[in-house]
Amino acid sequence: MKPVHIRSRAAALLLACLFFGVAARAFATDEPRVVATTPWTAAFALAAGVETVHVLAPYEMQHPPEYELRASDVVRVQNADLLVFGGYEAMMSRLRDAIGGDSPQTLQIATDHSGATITESVLAIARITGTEVQARQNIAELLAFLDDWRRTEAAARLREVPVVVHAFQQAILRELGVEPVGVFGPGPLSARQIGELTQAGPAVVIDVWHNESAGPLRETIPGAIFVSLINFPGRDGTRTLMDVLQHKRSALTGAIEGL
Repeated sequence: MKPVHIRSRAAALLLACLFFGVAARAFATDEPRVVATTPWTAAFALAAGVETVHVLAPYEMQHPPEYELRASDVVRVQNADLLVFGGYEAMMSRLRDAIGGDSPQTLQIATDHSGATITESVLAIARITGTEVQARQNIAELLAFLDDWRRTEAAARLREVPVVVHAFQQAILRELGVEPVGVFGPGPLSARQIGELTQAGPAVVIDVWHNESAGPLRETIPGAIFVSLINFPGRDGTRTLMDVLQHKRSALTGAIEGL
């Protein structure tokens, strides 16, 4: 009888190992495998409550939409549950071709720093990943930050002077209640645009750090204050939407101290 008892114990131990192995794998896959094309789309996913997001374009790139895919990126996306993208990435057409029918669920989101876009895009991700509770908490913190910034003396000063702004920064300006007298970009300034923006007589020129195009205005409006703000996380260790908003606020507040 003793050998039978030993075999029974061994079988029970084997079943226990199998059970715990399956359980461990189940818990490990509870959170969707999320891949984001750039640090900006990754920041939206993090704000949505996703704890682990793999980013294709590195944080060190100044202009992440220009990132060129590697073979390992394609494999990563093929094994993902969700791919979050913004629609402006050079990699997307090649990525769609490369993954073909093996593609995960994809979600295109709007990316700017207005309260409305933050709310809409973060919740769009959270509804897929099942993280709405955390997403709403994060959104509330971001909206509170924007509201506080809007009430600052620096924001009030901006509302009192003529401002021209890069197209990719106008959302945050309007969030602060600033109505620009001119908008430029994203392409290079034409001679006509230079003339029109110069004639507008801006006191402040706000560019986008990732792909600056206001350079010619430095010659025609030498008395203006020029400042470049980030959109994509990465610079100075920024990673989240809150990091970027704080970076923008600090850069803009410091630039206009002399107004």
